[in-house]
Amino acid sequence: MTSPAPPPPPRPHRRAVRQLRLGLVPVLVVGLVLLVVLGVRLGSAREPLAAASATAPATVTATGTAPEGRGLDVAFTDAAGTARTGVLELPRPLPVPVGARLTVQYDPAAPAGARALVHTDGDAAHAAAGGVLFGLVLVVLVLLVVTALTLARLLGRPRLRTRPGTAVPATHVVVAQGLLVRSWLELTTPTGRRWLPVHWAPELDRLTPGTRVTVHGDPAGRRPVLPVLEGAEVWPSGRLRGKEPRGQVRQAPVVPGATELGMARQARADGVLPFLAPVLGLLWAYVDSSGLPGFLAATALCAAVLFWLPQLLGSDPSATTQ
Repeated sequence: MTSPAPPPPPRPHRRAVRQLRLGLVPVLVVGLVLLVVLGVRLGSAREPLAAASATAPATVTATGTAPEGRGLDVAFTDAAGTARTGVLELPRPLPVPVGARLTVQYDPAAPAGARALVHTDGDAAHAAAGGVLFGLVLVVLVLLVVTALTLARLLGRPRLRTRPGTAVPATHVVVAQGLLVRSWLELTTPTGRRWLPVHWAPELDRLTPGTRVTVHGDPAGRRPVLPVLEGAEVWPSGRLRGKEPRGQVRQAPVVPGATELGMARQARADGVLPFLAPVLGLLWAYVDSSGLPGFLAATALCAAVLFWLPQLLGSDPSATTQ
């Protein structure tokens, strides 16, 4: 007698891959645009500082001058022994006493008789260049973190299919935490119930409560496991938990005819969180004193990240239609 043919391997979870890409692309686009814009602004901000290649000790002769009371009039002697005057622009008005001594940077090519703009550490020009540089570093950091987490999910989840499979009863539950709605599988294991967050798939909506499903990995542990429903992989969006997830937990209704939902529906479901971005943009502009440019840049980056986050966490696009 011939042995029965082995069951076919589970189908890869293509939808989770598309969802992760959906979240990653806006962050990459916005981040790269901001890098170009900030790079141009950094060059402009450093241009006057690069021209101020000479230094000299100076004496403050007047305070609270233009612009907006942030100016300090100074007098100094250049390297050629010529007396010069200049104005030092501060980021904000400061109580600097007349007669105070400080070291200034000036442009040696500027006319000696002109009241030229001079610089010192911590002045408005240095603060502007430092703010732009900090923005560049922050954007690069966000891009690296978002890309690393997404790639870890894309490359790490397929490896779970090599682990031994175990059949355990599973029930599809939906958990709402604020604006975020996620699909979870409640697994009944020999050591008790476990909860696994998963990327949504139509097989979840068709799952009858308590149906035994194959799980690759240790369903009694803490590491991610890979469930297989109706011959299709369902990617986990987090680790197994031994406690019921926080939020409003409800058993998902069974929809025998549930079908695939496209990425347009996914984007509409997750398009609410980015509306919080202007609030974060205002907070950033206030803390950083970067004004309208800082508000626009921070709002764009926060909106992209707030759209990416639900994709990484595996938001459920079908929950609002049930």
